[in-house]
Amino acid sequence: MKSLYILLITVFAPLYSLAQLYSISGSVKDNKGEPLNSVSIEVKEHPSFNTLTDEQGLFIIDNLPKGTYQLQFSHIGFKPITRSFQIDANRETHVVFNQNEINIDAVHVTAIESKNISTSSIITRDAMQHLQPSSFADLMELLPGGRTGSQSLENVRGINLRTPFGAAMSGYSTNSLGTMFSVDGMTLNSQSMIDPTVGLGIGNVNDGRNASNIGIDTRTIATDNIEKIEIIRGIPSVEHGNLTSGVVKIERIKGYEPWSARLKADGHGKLFSIAKGFEIKKNYKLNFDAGYLTSNQDVTNIFNNFKRINGSARGEKAWNLEKYRLTWNHNIDFNTTIDNERFDPDNDYANTDRYSNAIRRISVGNSLKLFSSKPKQAFRNATLSLNVNHASNQIDVTKLVQPLSVNILMNSLVAGSREMSFLTSSYIAEMQTDSRPLDINFKGISNWSLNAFVKHQIKAGFEYGYAKNLGKGQQYDLNKPLSSVISARPRNLSEIPAMSSLALFAEDRFFIILGNVLFENNLGIRAFTQLNLDQQYDIAGKVFAEPRYNGKFHLPQVLIFGKPLKSNVFAGVGIQTLMPTQNLLYPTLRYNDIAELAYYPNNPDHRLAWGITNIYDPTNFNLKPATNKKWEVGTQLDLGGNTLSVNYFNEKMNNGFREVILFNRIALRKYDVTSVDPATFTNKPSIEDFTYVDQSEYHGYTKNENGSLTEKSGIEYQFSSKRIPGINTRFTINGAWLKIFNKNTQPVYSVISPNLVTDGKVRQFVALYENGTNGGEYEAFNTNLTADSYLPKLGFNLSVSFQSSWYNTSQRLFRDDLPIGYYDIDQNYHTYTEADRNDPILRSFDLKTDPYLYNKFTEPIDLLVNVKATKVIKEKIRIAMFVNRLFIYKPNYTQYGNSFIRRNNAADNPYFGMEINIKI
Repeated sequence: MKSLYILLITVFAPLYSLAQLYSISGSVKDNKGEPLNSVSIEVKEHPSFNTLTDEQGLFIIDNLPKGTYQLQFSHIGFKPITRSFQIDANRETHVVFNQNEINIDAVHVTAIESKNISTSSIITRDAMQHLQPSSFADLMELLPGGRTGSQSLENVRGINLRTPFGAAMSGYSTNSLGTMFSVDGMTLNSQSMIDPTVGLGIGNVNDGRNASNIGIDTRTIATDNIEKIEIIRGIPSVEHGNLTSGVVKIERIKGYEPWSARLKADGHGKLFSIAKGFEIKKNYKLNFDAGYLTSNQDVTNIFNNFKRINGSARGEKAWNLEKYRLTWNHNIDFNTTIDNERFDPDNDYANTDRYSNAIRRISVGNSLKLFSSKPKQAFRNATLSLNVNHASNQIDVTKLVQPLSVNILMNSLVAGSREMSFLTSSYIAEMQTDSRPLDINFKGISNWSLNAFVKHQIKAGFEYGYAKNLGKGQQYDLNKPLSSVISARPRNLSEIPAMSSLALFAEDRFFIILGNVLFENNLGIRAFTQLNLDQQYDIAGKVFAEPRYNGKFHLPQVLIFGKPLKSNVFAGVGIQTLMPTQNLLYPTLRYNDIAELAYYPNNPDHRLAWGITNIYDPTNFNLKPATNKKWEVGTQLDLGGNTLSVNYFNEKMNNGFREVILFNRIALRKYDVTSVDPATFTNKPSIEDFTYVDQSEYHGYTKNENGSLTEKSGIEYQFSSKRIPGINTRFTINGAWLKIFNKNTQPVYSVISPNLVTDGKVRQFVALYENGTNGGEYEAFNTNLTADSYLPKLGFNLSVSFQSSWYNTSQRLFRDDLPIGYYDIDQNYHTYTEADRNDPILRSFDLKTDPYLYNKFTEPIDLLVNVKATKVIKEKIRIAMFVNRLFIYKPNYTQYGNSFIRRNNAADNPYFGMEINIKI
């Protein structure tokens, strides 16, 4: 690292001024005396000296030659403050922002592109209150490329950053799993969330409600207690790890707040929340909030709904020491979501089916932060945090099972051939699953400021993670399974080994002055390892490294049409890595049950069932971490308060996680029920009374692999005008051109349908397709234009948003209709020939895909208009309403000779909602 600095200085020495004469230092606070973080400080005469305040609201500007300077202090939500200084010695100043002075230009109803060194969006409380979200999922429309989607909360809602709207992501969920969520520095993601329903016959009712492989279900995050959200889409600091796609940083409200209540109603459900903030003692803050949400996909069906209950209590205690400030932040959070589905007894009295999926989470967080009170001190701050997340995923299922034919009850817990029993003709099955993820995170970070050739802000730290599932798994009567065919058995999840990981990271943010250009750099590396994996795993004991770099040139300020133009260009490159979760490393055993004899005479005492059970362990000891390599370039312009940001990005992850289907050959016996005469039996027959033939069959099972390739590229842009005087109207244009390419990189095998019999046998051949991939290429280009008028004297805010999808394309990848070869039941490999295409059995391997399906399909323009309005009455009551899809332009079109009718579903109808907020 030192060699790198020496090299940089050698190259730039002719331009670098070493005349360190004087400095300006000081603090920035609000009128309550609270420090303000990330206040922008602009030196109008020398923009290369621009800086930001730290977490303590402290700043220092070094190396100022003698002269007169104007400093402008800017922060979201406040009017800028300008101070003039005559510099002929070191100076110190203290700035106080008045919260009562509203800066209408700082009120945004859309996301703001941040000025941080990495590409990110900031969503303020103003934007959230105007949008009127029911959950975090609704906020995604504010990002470049985002669009108003379904407000239904029936299914799990993952997050897919930089992904074309509507792109199919089945099999490519690593994008969502690899987005890290942090709330007040506390990580929400769980490494020990396990799906306990695989192979147990729950059926389609659980589809769309399982979050084990998608990471955070954004429906579960309430927005009422959030102050600010930053969504990092680019290359984040090495402080953030175990991710591939991005970082969501949530900061909640702290400090005094009056009693407040929110009541919202829309076309799907209702929401109620309450909150209060206290200043109990000197330097102690306490906030609490609670909320309740109920939502139905179809308001006419009260038997299928989603509920969320959330509560939080957060405290902060501060001690002012002689040279330092110490703060203790602590919180406890509770969150529960319940997915319910049951049939209306008035419509079907005989149907007793019930389904309930309840996820409860309790989080406890503690952090100690030590800050320096002296801006010139090398040590800036240090943080030590311990966070514990304990969740409970309880699924209760009641199901009426009525087999349509005679079925053998397959419930053996050991492998082998043995006598079975028959399923009853009708019964009620009940099953409860118990998954209890426990995640502990211990983290330490220190920040330092040094001057060595150039100015450095150094960050270093460690992170330790522990993950364990304490659940009991599935509990049900083995004689009454939920389905006549199941491929799993009860499993005690607490017997799965715990996971622990250790990461070390270091980062240097350094600044080089090149004349009037400030060159800002952020260079870091993160190294991590898994500590307690069995040595059979390929990743056991290995250390993985993630280097990341961001650079930004802050260009000299110039005047255009009499207005100052501030500009910068930036670039970044880095590696992001996601370790496999417990759900991927420790999959449940797979059971293949095959009936060998079903002797079912009229006399129940003479019936005999015989079957064989084969057990497979699909654990993949060669599973690797998923790695995403990304880079981006862009620019930001600010002309008199009118801002424009544009960036291009490219990402590639060639080893994402996915399930693949493999086949095993199973040897069994087929007994002939006609080989005995029922009239000769006076007692129950034995298996030896039946003749049999030995044979084999191929049966499939799933295995986790690094088999998903995802490539992303795109251009994101946002323009935001200064508010027009008089009508206080701002125009914001944002959008993106996004392209994603998904591909399954693993071999694809296929077995001939069991409906096809070969010499009285089934499943006798397995084919191998060289290019049997699924996946596709998706591309979209959209623009959102928002005009919002903010009239503070009237307490009124009105916005109209035009959201246009200019086009949306999708194209399936070509896959071979013919296999390159196949395996017979003796596991002999054969090349697939032309003659096989005419074989009455083997010709089934010819997929005969319609070439039409491989066309590139393009949906033309799709325009919708949303309207939102907010009225504040005496600063105590805020009434808001919205109408989404008030107007839709969605023309029908013809493509490849086919006509497509687009306005044919309820999702295109206008969607209304309103809410009232009261402060006491």
